[in-house]
Amino acid sequence: MEGMIKMKVIVFGGTGFIGSHVVEQLQLAGHHVTTAVRTTSNTTFLKSLGVNIVRIDFSDPGAIGKAMDGKDVVYNCTADPNQNMPSDLDAPVEIKLTKTLIETAALHGVSRFIQLSTIVIYDLKSNEPIDESYISQPEYPIQKVAMERERIVKEIGKNAGIETIILRPASTIGARDTKSFFSGLFTAHTHDQFPIVGEGDRKVSLIDTRDIGRAMEFLGVYNKPKDDKGVYLVKGFDVTWYELKKEMDRITGRNAIVNPISTSEQTFMIKNFSVNRIWNDNKLRKLGFQTRYSLSDAVGTSVHDLLNRAE
Repeated sequence: MEGMIKMKVIVFGGTGFIGSHVVEQLQLAGHHVTTAVRTTSNTTFLKSLGVNIVRIDFSDPGAIGKAMDGKDVVYNCTADPNQNMPSDLDAPVEIKLTKTLIETAALHGVSRFIQLSTIVIYDLKSNEPIDESYISQPEYPIQKVAMERERIVKEIGKNAGIETIILRPASTIGARDTKSFFSGLFTAHTHDQFPIVGEGDRKVSLIDTRDIGRAMEFLGVYNKPKDDKGVYLVKGFDVTWYELKKEMDRITGRNAIVNPISTSEQTFMIKNFSVNRIWNDNKLRKLGFQTRYSLSDAVGTSVHDLLNRAE
């Protein structure tokens, strides 16, 4: 696929927060983009991009296959539309729909299947930078579901002869955010309840959502090494939680009061504030991909977007 000027792609989950950025970056790169959406989905933003929109019943493999016909690459950015944390290994979107999508893609001659995954799969037992070789030992159901989704993609891809690629992006900040971790942090910041564990000196890897879209586009056209398993991490920058708060302070023009969090209750979220969550994405960067947007870019874009939509 190296050297292709344009791909014919179809994106599932393009109305979501990250998925909309994947569609946008594919369109900006000049590819022929189709988005497959549910019959009830809000497509206002997608229509503004001028991409081809196909409304289908996601429970109908025949309709899915018809939408995939003639496409080079399938992008799966689907997630539970209610933003719930899936806990069942039979999760209807993360597991069952993913299985249907890759099986159908293989049957319809698609050459590459790209799965948007999550760094949630990694456990919280290391304070050191983590790369793709790290063997995670999941504690929480959401981690097990995310790992099972990746396993399904790789296994079916291998058996069906379709090339699979998995991207695990750092936690994202960007426009069109409604329910991600950052919009929750911004609400807490607005109400002088910004959560901090200790001095807020634990580090976290974050990324501008536009760079996730750019990474997904890059993975559609790059020449995948034969011995590469096709799993990649990507991040934009590392920052402490306190530094993130100060950037929000700067952009909003107010010094929010923090809300000290007790670590006595070791929930998944509290543990994320308690250990370093740093990713090593050198593998993808060595292939030639470079992120573009800084902490200030990401926070500024998201905060202004959140404020504009609140008016």
